[in-house]
Amino acid sequence: MYSAVHDLILDGRDLRVFSNGTGRPILFLHDLGSSAAAFEQLTRPVVRAGRELVAVDLPGCGHSDPVGTELSGYVDHLVQALPQLAGEPLDLVGHGFGGYLAASVAAARPAEICTLVLSQPLLPPRSGPAMQTRMSPGMAVSGALTTLRRGKLRQNLGGYSRARSALEQLSQTDEIWWEELSRITARTLVLGCAGESAGERALLDQLAAAVPNGMRNTVRGGRRPYADDPEDFAGFVLDWVCT
Repeated sequence: MYSAVHDLILDGRDLRVFSNGTGRPILFLHDLGSSAAAFEQLTRPVVRAGRELVAVDLPGCGHSDPVGTELSGYVDHLVQALPQLAGEPLDLVGHGFGGYLAASVAAARPAEICTLVLSQPLLPPRSGPAMQTRMSPGMAVSGALTTLRRGKLRQNLGGYSRARSALEQLSQTDEIWWEELSRITARTLVLGCAGESAGERALLDQLAAAVPNGMRNTVRGGRRPYADDPEDFAGFVLDWVCT
């Protein structure tokens, strides 16, 4: 469970921040159709290791105000939040859409990220035609329930359309984004899962090769390893960021 909650005000918009523990912070970014609550089960192993777990509701999710639909808006908002989340280079973990954002932030502000863990990140194709993508029913239902249970209903009624827009943008070839990964200086771990397809595995291999000091590994859990096997997932993260 989280022991502290506060809001950052960035350009007049609330960004909800949850935390537990002391020591150097590890910032976690969640997937589409989710919220910071996704990482609550990781607080025990992270705190036990003497670190602070920090998680945010991404813009337009949970208790955080939206910033529009452009992917660059999400990245700029998180970059703006970094100095208030940690006074020193921090360790950054992202899952799914949060993995895409984490890589983008690390490329935009390489000096501010110490280590990077990208868990099953959503990635745009590097070349070739656009991918066919859609929001799964489970993701849509999860996002709606998260908004009703934990979020700002009025502000986030457009959450489904924003998530769908993000997926549509990520389906488009983005060679520039891939080239900018070379700016990342953080030691980077790219995590897949046992059930990933051959295409997903190849894309994650490309990601690890595109990032300087990038490495690949696979967790035991499924599509939500932080919930399927929190101790195993936390072990991968802590081994990487504490090395």
